[in-house]
Amino acid sequence: MRFSLLAHSFLAVLIAIGMQSCSDNDPVQVTPEYPVPATYAFENVSYSGQTERLDQLEEMTAYMKTANTAGVRLDKQVLLDMFENANGNANGNFSFESSKQLKDKCFGPHVSNIEAYISELVKASESTQPAANGQAGVMTSEDGIKAYLFDENGVEHIQYIEKELMGAVFYYQAVTVYMGDEKMDVDNETVEPGEGTEMEHHWDEAYGYLGVSNDVPTNTEDVRFWGKYCVGRDALLGTNETLSYALRKGRTGITVKEYDMRDEAIAEARTAWEDVCAATAIHYLNDALNNLGDDLIRNHVLSEAKAFTTNLAFNPEKRIEQAQIDQVIDLLGENFYEVSSDNLQQARDLLAEIYEMEDVKSQL
Repeated sequence: MRFSLLAHSFLAVLIAIGMQSCSDNDPVQVTPEYPVPATYAFENVSYSGQTERLDQLEEMTAYMKTANTAGVRLDKQVLLDMFENANGNANGNFSFESSKQLKDKCFGPHVSNIEAYISELVKASESTQPAANGQAGVMTSEDGIKAYLFDENGVEHIQYIEKELMGAVFYYQAVTVYMGDEKMDVDNETVEPGEGTEMEHHWDEAYGYLGVSNDVPTNTEDVRFWGKYCVGRDALLGTNETLSYALRKGRTGITVKEYDMRDEAIAEARTAWEDVCAATAIHYLNDALNNLGDDLIRNHVLSEAKAFTTNLAFNPEKRIEQAQIDQVIDLLGENFYEVSSDNLQQARDLLAEIYEMEDVKSQL
């Protein structure tokens, strides 16, 4: 009996000490660990709308590239119909029907950019002369394998349109809209068969804009758009695992209702996707530096470099200031025939410094 009383007294002292300790210090928050699957292997995953928009841009790009053959004149109305998916099949110019469109998902201020690029592209396609400094037209490599349509300043508007839609639609919608508060502050209880909860579905739609299968990173075949560039940067930056892990982690957090885990994943996904974009811009600047005397290749890759640099603006947590984006673009100049090696190196080095890629900048 005396032992029992002593034991209870000792326990009371321990509890009192514990309570005093808790009152003196903030409690330690321990987040439960939940396994993140090796691939995007979740129930009720659906992003068909995103797949349809990727298909639309794919067919729009294929049509634009027909103008890389001299004498092929593009129809402006066809491109505008594709951009807004007129009548559900771009007035017969898509090979499929869809209720989705690119235009209504495009970051507002850039809708007019795309439409202006379309006008410039169509104008260039009307040229009957080969491309040269001051003259729009098609330029063909000496071996006849490559051919690109440039305007009088060496700008390839096909690249502007395709790559900027990747940014102003796919990237913007994924990291800003679908990972934003409006799409994340929604129901996560009611499961819709085939789509999951509203929050799960929104996250899956963000994933759909990456342009990969659910088997990434185990399987990197059949990737397109952002997925292709993620794979392209993987050898130096490990982007396949970094970005896909963040997207898998976020979906896991939503499914198990661990919102701190989801929010961590949002930050990680935005960072990893931005790395892909920045590293790709650097990659194309390197291509331009390595082919400075080749008008065909230099103009082609600078058009891509400018578009990917522009796309850096669409991330709400971007690590680059708009003034720095403008600085890089200004260094490229308005006429790609007249760009200098010094300016290209400055542009590349500025991006590499901002994104802490200086150790690999020459290899990207």
